[in-house]
Amino acid sequence: MFYTEKEIMSQHEALKDTFAYFMEEKPRIEQFFSENPKRKFIILGCGSSYMLAKSAQRALSRYEGTSAAAVAGGDFLLNSDLYDASVRDSIVITLSRSGMTTEIVKAVEFIKENYKCPVISFSMLRENDLSKFSDLELIMDWCYDKSVCQTRTVTNLYAAVLMLAGFYGKDMDLVYNLRVTIEENEALKKKYRADLARIAEKGWKNAAVLADGVPCGIAQEGALAFTEIARIPGRYSNVLDYRHGPMVLNDSETLDIVLIKPGKNEMQKNLAEDLKAKGAVIVTVSCDQSSTYGSDLHIFAGESVRYETWGIVLISVIQILAYEKAIVRGCNPDLPEGLDPYIVF
Repeated sequence: MFYTEKEIMSQHEALKDTFAYFMEEKPRIEQFFSENPKRKFIILGCGSSYMLAKSAQRALSRYEGTSAAAVAGGDFLLNSDLYDASVRDSIVITLSRSGMTTEIVKAVEFIKENYKCPVISFSMLRENDLSKFSDLELIMDWCYDKSVCQTRTVTNLYAAVLMLAGFYGKDMDLVYNLRVTIEENEALKKKYRADLARIAEKGWKNAAVLADGVPCGIAQEGALAFTEIARIPGRYSNVLDYRHGPMVLNDSETLDIVLIKPGKNEMQKNLAEDLKAKGAVIVTVSCDQSSTYGSDLHIFAGESVRYETWGIVLISVIQILAYEKAIVRGCNPDLPEGLDPYIVF
């Protein structure tokens, strides 16, 4: 068994540990927000973590009086003057698997020296270079991936972001619905894995992931999973925005994975029909028990009524698809050529 397969198929265990950890840390997190009552955030990440920063930005900024910006660590290093107003008087959140990526460490060091902002750091390694700059450190070492491509790590980081946002916004409905999605994750993977393997055997050679709102970042990470794990082009777009340019590349060699938002179903159904007319293979994820979208495979998102939590369903589906496609193509999913777990320079 490849590490990637093991980490995907067992990540429900890590998700349960993550949920329990954050519930234990809830008083400490709430105390941090009580001592730092700012309603302004800047979220830093690199690669997959930057994509998740975009989900964090949307998850936090939905709450009244709150602003948030997601910035790539390297972008900040090269253009720190551009982000002066965004950083000033903000809470800084860093998302990092290792806590040692050079761009993030240097960016946080610069912010601490020049702005004295409080820092919340997420990492999967207990010994890391961000610890000394962190006012609130949240370490989930049970999530660290042995494979180069992030699977279990990003899924748990997304869950962690939702829990942090729920505690910040006093939105326990989000937290409780997240628990529902986590509890259903193992059964979801078992139920759909064979169907997803059959989809992977089809002749598609590129993939597009379409999603909106808070799951946008985890969806973009899903597109990257196709590139890293299966070595095929993966791209991300907002659902309806896909018509505004990217759709010209959609054809019979494209797999489209669409996360359907409840409501406005007719507009989303029309888009799915347009994709089908181009000959694409389509996988839909929604709260509907069965498909009304003409998809080749429909995934029931489960009993959670919070759309944000369906990002975990979406990424689980994508990771299995990417892994199975790698096997079909004869790729080693654990060792993508020219990619390292983290970059230090």
